[in-house]
Amino acid sequence: MLYSLVARRDDRPAIVRANGAKVTYAELHERCGRLADELTRRGAGPGKAVGVAAKDPTEYLLLALAAWRAGAIVVPLDARAGDALPLQGARRVGVTTLAVGVDETGAPRELPTEVPARTFDPRLGLVLFTSGSSAQPKGVLLLASGIAHNVEAINAYLPIARFSTTGIVLPLSYSYGLVGQALTTLAVGGTLVILSDVMYPAKLVEAMVEHGVDGLSSVPPSLRLIAKSAIAAARAPKLGYVASAGASQDGLTRDLVKQAFPDAIRFNQYGLTEASPRVTAVSDAEPAYAEGSAGRAIAGVEVFAVDEAGNRLGPGAHGEIAVRGPSVMLGYMDDPEATAKVLSDGTLRSGDAGYVDERGFVFVEGRKDGVVKCGGERVSVEEVAAYMRTAEGVRDAAVIAVPHDDLGNALWAFVEADESAIPALRALSREKLPPAKRPLKFVTLAELPRTSNGKVAIGELKKLAR
Repeated sequence: MLYSLVARRDDRPAIVRANGAKVTYAELHERCGRLADELTRRGAGPGKAVGVAAKDPTEYLLLALAAWRAGAIVVPLDARAGDALPLQGARRVGVTTLAVGVDETGAPRELPTEVPARTFDPRLGLVLFTSGSSAQPKGVLLLASGIAHNVEAINAYLPIARFSTTGIVLPLSYSYGLVGQALTTLAVGGTLVILSDVMYPAKLVEAMVEHGVDGLSSVPPSLRLIAKSAIAAARAPKLGYVASAGASQDGLTRDLVKQAFPDAIRFNQYGLTEASPRVTAVSDAEPAYAEGSAGRAIAGVEVFAVDEAGNRLGPGAHGEIAVRGPSVMLGYMDDPEATAKVLSDGTLRSGDAGYVDERGFVFVEGRKDGVVKCGGERVSVEEVAAYMRTAEGVRDAAVIAVPHDDLGNALWAFVEADESAIPALRALSREKLPPAKRPLKFVTLAELPRTSNGKVAIGELKKLAR
């Protein structure tokens, strides 16, 4: 189903890299066909999962599309920090194969997982890992039909068909990059200009100009950096739209984007991986955009606030944002208890505090649990702390988020250890964690401050971070 979303079969560019390398739609179909045949020979098919962890973005996308063409379920894994995290995720899922690239013959390069493959509900399209309040990321089970609905709903409000050269600056291992940008663009026959491997904002802006990028979606920290570089550049890209999601859009981001791209239609969006991912959207034509709203519910989706007991609240009443619709997940993999906490009779509790006003506009006020947004990506502070505790010489660790001008939030790691442990902690972060989960600062303490019942006193750590 998801492979059928790819709209074209001709010589229009489907994928363009910053260095000028191109893959046409005809080439994409030919290469995906060969990859799909090989994945099928390796056991891929309905109900079987294929892990994708290629470091090269073009190969990443081709492998994901090929797995869908083979009828399999795609498990996007983050390969930016090496093989350890992809292997861990692939083993948890029980993938048929873990594809980490494409070899010179056009076949998938495989990393052995040494675990038996298992069978899932064949209606699934994705198993996506997302950070929760626990140390272990949750595997979100998403229906192929729900993902397809989300793609259609996004294309109903974002003018991707009109401004169809999309700049991809986000990882394809996340729902925002893979579904919210790549699939939506391919579904209208547009061109993906992959810029996620361009290191510096100024170079990224130059590449956007060179390749005629006219559509951009990203997270607020990234949009701020791009907008600042575009303002300073001799030539700025002529964007038809700029869309923000992944974190609350602040006034500074709105103003910078307007200054950098005055002719662009600006959008704010809200979503979560558990909803495939988009839930709400608003354009700058609506007064609610300037008010900081995340928008109204997209087509086919219902959004409302609930109280602690799950009762629906009226307009303006503050509670927890809840979502209903065809894009809502089936549940969390192997975790019925966690599923039951957030999903009941088709209603998904988002974990985000907020309200819906009398016009139907949603206002999100922040997370209810220990998950924070760093660089627009959801990060569990407990997950990062768990990694810090594995470093030699570290007795205990706690991680907090501290406001940061460019990242939204930056992580500070407080560790019970000697100063001599810091080099090992930095090395561990580089080797084991993707960029958004790497602490910006390490603070060593003889003992972590604790409350009377023995829990880490987070308030005291926040005082130390001032």
